[in-house]
Amino acid sequence: MIHMRHCDRIRFAGFLVFMTVLFLPWSSLGQESGINTSGASNCTIADFDTNLSFANEPSSYYAIIVDKRNISSHDCVLDAPMYGPSFVPDRVSGDRPFALCYDCEHRLPNGQYPLIPPLTLHSGQIVRQTFRWKTSPSAESTRCLQPQWMSGPALLVAPSLIKQICSDIEVSRFRLAPTSDPTTTETQITGIPPVHGFKLSSDRDTYYSREGFSLRVLSTVASDQAPARPDGCPALYMRERSPNGATRFDEVQPLAFKGCSQAALGHESGDWISGFDLDSGANSRWEGIGQHEFEVFQLAGSTDEAKIGFVSSNVLTVRIADPSTIQRRWERAKGIGADITLDKDTYRLGEDVPLHLAIEDFDADVPLYTWDPLWDPCMVVGIEVQDAAGHALPVNERFPNSSICTGHGFGPRPFQKGKVVPLERKLRAEGWLPNHPGTYAIVLTWSPCSGWRKETPTGWEADLKPYAVVHVKATINIVSEAGAGSN
Repeated sequence: MIHMRHCDRIRFAGFLVFMTVLFLPWSSLGQESGINTSGASNCTIADFDTNLSFANEPSSYYAIIVDKRNISSHDCVLDAPMYGPSFVPDRVSGDRPFALCYDCEHRLPNGQYPLIPPLTLHSGQIVRQTFRWKTSPSAESTRCLQPQWMSGPALLVAPSLIKQICSDIEVSRFRLAPTSDPTTTETQITGIPPVHGFKLSSDRDTYYSREGFSLRVLSTVASDQAPARPDGCPALYMRERSPNGATRFDEVQPLAFKGCSQAALGHESGDWISGFDLDSGANSRWEGIGQHEFEVFQLAGSTDEAKIGFVSSNVLTVRIADPSTIQRRWERAKGIGADITLDKDTYRLGEDVPLHLAIEDFDADVPLYTWDPLWDPCMVVGIEVQDAAGHALPVNERFPNSSICTGHGFGPRPFQKGKVVPLERKLRAEGWLPNHPGTYAIVLTWSPCSGWRKETPTGWEADLKPYAVVHVKATINIVSEAGAGSN
């Protein structure tokens, strides 16, 4: 029997609340305000490649330097007001937020600023802006703030790179960065010439939107590297640039690493020599159809050095494709349809099987309801793997689940007619990946509801029953030979 959530003829009442949360992408928060171009400019955030570097300065100052390269083929005019960073949290409990002091060194006695002509940035040039603050209090009464992340021209979610704030934040004016500066010649978050010590790769160069995937990291400069955290887990930073230009830097750690107490389900522990996996952030930190760039860094020294240096990886480009462009082979029943599309039909033993699923209400004769594909994705359809005799694989013939189903439990909701709804799954995550060679059938079942549903002051009520059931199958071959995998 296929395990799924469906609509028996029962009456629902109240909210079904789950203890887990499905996180939505958090990609460009606050970044649009950091473009600093007027309506007359034909530049957008996508025309800039944004990078960060970090420095400790005299008098207990800490600086985050923002470099924005014009990667378009035309000039960009920066003539809008300056925008500074935003921090979370933005204040010590009970205190006011630390203020942003714009171009403090040029402020006139009357509080005004001298007129500054617009800055024109030619193609390939870099504009620089600096955010700096004191990291030690100037008075005993000053309580310092430790932010967890910063938004602005880029999203920085790396507490170890945001030192405590003990003064107002000074925001510099824009100025052209010298082209000879090594921090502007390569994509990096470092204040010293780069050291490339990692190889960053992915299983494929193209994934579909809402499809999760990991990145592989392998050391290329040493036989081993010491972990940078007390718990034995390497402290790494990942830079991701989305097609719309939104850029973020995240403090990350391996999904599974030898000596690290934390390990994600379905990932074997690796090390610097054999390599290890990092979560790419798909479906949780970023989104967008098109080309995404990734880069990984590790501290080359200490965050207390004058210029904070990093060991970096290559820049990896991965394309995120629109699943609505897949040529589907629909199975239909009473006006509804479902499809399974696979990347190939032969897989190595232990290799995961991505499932590019889709459902659609083509012309059902009544309004339909189904669990929400975004908020309750694990409850929309049923997935089962059968052996050659048509029997469901017993648990002892499958690899264990590699993820935990999460959702909000909002209950069945109206399903839009005439719109393809893609669903991305993986057999290992579903707990249906066969653990021995053979030929198997993947069975997808979709059973939307019909009836009625209404909101009430205490939640919702519904009287729903199955409208129709549509089944679709796809055949896969699991082989033990290394290197198999082409259609």
